[in-house]
Amino acid sequence: MLYFTLVGDIYFRQIDHLLSASKNSEQLFEAIVNAPFHNKIKATQMDLGIVVLLLVDKAKGTIDRIALSDTEQAAGAVKMSEKPFREIVIPLHYQGNAIAEAIDSGEPQSVTDWKHLFIPALEPSAARFNQAGAGIEFSCVYPLQARDGGALIFSFYQVGANIGPKQRSFMRKYSDLASRYLREASGGD
Repeated sequence: MLYFTLVGDIYFRQIDHLLSASKNSEQLFEAIVNAPFHNKIKATQMDLGIVVLLLVDKAKGTIDRIALSDTEQAAGAVKMSEKPFREIVIPLHYQGNAIAEAIDSGEPQSVTDWKHLFIPALEPSAARFNQAGAGIEFSCVYPLQARDGGALIFSFYQVGANIGPKQRSFMRKYSDLASRYLREASGGD
């Protein structure tokens, strides 16, 4: 157990270093979705396939997709999508959308069917095509405490029953770390 803690601490220090190297918001957004994959062995051990960054635009009342990890699974989802990544916009308080529910409640949400990540922007069948293209079995949405709000989606190529305490601890810690960097980038508000 001590070994895992030390390895985990080293892994998070490396991620922290990658995020701190960002010189502007765009670089930070890309670093947030890609930093967990800098150590491919660690990402594979967690069965992590995709990270998505979403931020709230209060003026428009929307949840906007901002950045998508540069992974094979993410490329598969994009290839199958009927809409470009950034055009998939969710109304801020849309009932039944796991992202909106995570942001509204401040609690993580889990889904096995991507229709809950894409409604009403995509029909359920279109959302499932994206999921099939990615080869993803299970996704968790963690709210971010930054800017006007937002969320990270962590998608795994493993069934939900196999997502355990290590993955959940990672998602919680990583969401907290990303929130801190996003607050700092926006002047701490």
